[in-house]
Amino acid sequence: MLLVFFLCLAAVTVVLLDSREGREVPQAFIESQQQIAAGTARAIGATASQALSDLRTVAAPGASAGTEPMLDALMRNKKWRGVSVLAAQSRTLVATRGEPVPVQAVPKDVTAPTAASTVAANGELVLVAVSPLPEGQLLAATTTIRLPDADPDPALRQSLLLTTLTGKVLAASGPLAQGRDAGTEALVASAGKAAAGGEPRPVLGTAGDEVQPTLTYARVTPSSSPESLDLAVVAVSDGPLAGTDSAGSGVVPGAVLVVLALLGFFCVRRYMTQPVVAVRADLLRVAAGRLDAEIRASRAAEVARIAAAGEVCQERLNGDDVGRERKIGRISARVVCLVVALSMFAWSAWMLVAFRTSQVEIPAAVVASTRVQTGKATEALRRSVNDGLADLEALAAGTKAAGDAEAVTRTLRASLRELLASQTRYRSLYLVDRGGAATGDVIGRPPLRTSESPARDSGVRQQNQSGRVPVIFAEVPLALDGVTLIGEYDLDHLRVLLSQVPGHARVVDSGFRTISATDGFVAFEQVGEESLRRSAEAAKNGGAVAEVHQGSKEPAIVASAAVLGGSVGRLGWTVTTEKPGSELALPQNQTRRHAQLLALIAALATLFGYGWILFTVLGPLRRVARAADGLVAGDLKSVIYPQRHDEIGTIASCLEICRQAVVQGPDRLGDVRRPSGSATEPTMLMEPVAAPAPRRRSPARAGRRS
Repeated sequence: MLLVFFLCLAAVTVVLLDSREGREVPQAFIESQQQIAAGTARAIGATASQALSDLRTVAAPGASAGTEPMLDALMRNKKWRGVSVLAAQSRTLVATRGEPVPVQAVPKDVTAPTAASTVAANGELVLVAVSPLPEGQLLAATTTIRLPDADPDPALRQSLLLTTLTGKVLAASGPLAQGRDAGTEALVASAGKAAAGGEPRPVLGTAGDEVQPTLTYARVTPSSSPESLDLAVVAVSDGPLAGTDSAGSGVVPGAVLVVLALLGFFCVRRYMTQPVVAVRADLLRVAAGRLDAEIRASRAAEVARIAAAGEVCQERLNGDDVGRERKIGRISARVVCLVVALSMFAWSAWMLVAFRTSQVEIPAAVVASTRVQTGKATEALRRSVNDGLADLEALAAGTKAAGDAEAVTRTLRASLRELLASQTRYRSLYLVDRGGAATGDVIGRPPLRTSESPARDSGVRQQNQSGRVPVIFAEVPLALDGVTLIGEYDLDHLRVLLSQVPGHARVVDSGFRTISATDGFVAFEQVGEESLRRSAEAAKNGGAVAEVHQGSKEPAIVASAAVLGGSVGRLGWTVTTEKPGSELALPQNQTRRHAQLLALIAALATLFGYGWILFTVLGPLRRVARAADGLVAGDLKSVIYPQRHDEIGTIASCLEICRQAVVQGPDRLGDVRRPSGSATEPTMLMEPVAAPAPRRRSPARAGRRS
């Protein structure tokens, strides 16, 4: 069985390590492009979610004094193209500001804040956000959906397209915005349709000499209304064709494994299996009473010692001289099996050394894609923190038309509870007085921020530069006398945003202190790697940067992007990431992983096989050999127990019969080993023996006993 297993493993080795599929787009590039498409879709979805959050805030009961002030408050935010209040049933216009809202794009049944999309007369893609109002009215607002600019790196030739779930292109940026041929249109349509559901799989075009068009996609799903938008983002780029020069590289390891398996099989058969079978047959003849039978010499030391004991018993029963010198095999079966096992372990070690990847060739397109991915994740981080501040400012704007301070505070707290339930970016929301002490109940978890006087203007702050946890919060002064709204950010939310970046990502401040990271980290730990510090410094000039850093052990992609824009941009944060080349899904690494898997399987099979032989054959065989040594030395009193129902047990039984025959006479040999009769004779049923009747005692004897 072990021989067949190792021969099959050799065939698998030839197949897995012999790459004859040609050049293909590395999986690392596909995964990075998929993250870019997903990040762009999340950004557009976040825009829709933020729009719905703004409408929900102004439409909350008590948030505004009437329809006109509510529309005026919305239009002060320059992102809105137009806002309107509609009758829910007839969709007639009640009040409006700015551009007309396309009533035909408003969904039929609106029971909760929802979003839709439409194309304006000028060809722009417009987001329509709708929220129900009391008294059977709807609040609708429109804003432009802006597709981010595609990265201009010539190594990527990237284009971003916004399509419907039926594959119709609505907006595009990059080279494909200028025009698309019929083949590209068909590929984009296929990707847009695939975004409607199912496992994301890349759509590949016709391969050229060096590149192959690669399309990845992701559906736009706002967190507050996941199924409302009929939109998908399709990322199109030129995937580099890469491959390994491993054609035929599995033949040599497979051939070596075949040779080792055959040699091991024949060695174990020659020095363990055949000698055991031979001595068993010889001892069976002696135990059956054939004292003239020959006991053959053996090559294995353990079996030779057993054969010597059988010869001693045979000579004693025949009355011959037992003092002659006997030849004992010099090769131990245990040593042979150990050498065979070590040769298999050596093959596993050779596989690990021969297929190690010390220098991974990282394609330039993979580096560029990692840089774009890092920039997108940094933009998502910037947007999330700034949107958190915008949410609080929208709530604070509703307090300017305040009348009763207690009623406004009560309404504000209800809005804060709804905001915390709908947004994962906050860990706690609360109000503080002029001294910075919390007033009233804290919504969410206990605050980390210590009491200090709040600033006079709104913004994102970082309170501490040391300690166990960074304290990051947004503060917005209210119209109420001396009251400030505080929203503390959840570091786990920041970590989730960083998880979009490949490798080990972290946020560092201007002093290269760690603020957050995807893996375990120590808060405010200084970044000591020179490559990361150099990359972070380069990113502060604007734009994401990436390069291949040749480390002491292996190359790695180091990328950075500064958090610029908005209030969070004043904190001086930079996102840095490091992705070792050995962790990239490249053909070289795939071959290395296959080699590691084959080496592990071979080592485990060898360990199991040697352990099985050691405990089931070699161990019992050596115990019987030690008992045989006692017989040769003249110990005829110690009983030899079989202990096993196999060939080794049969050998022990035969030696024990021979020992008994030497002590008690040759009559112990032959048929006495088994019951007389044959298996075909009927079984005789014997009558049960009746119990003897109790003896009756005479009265006189009974009287004397008493």
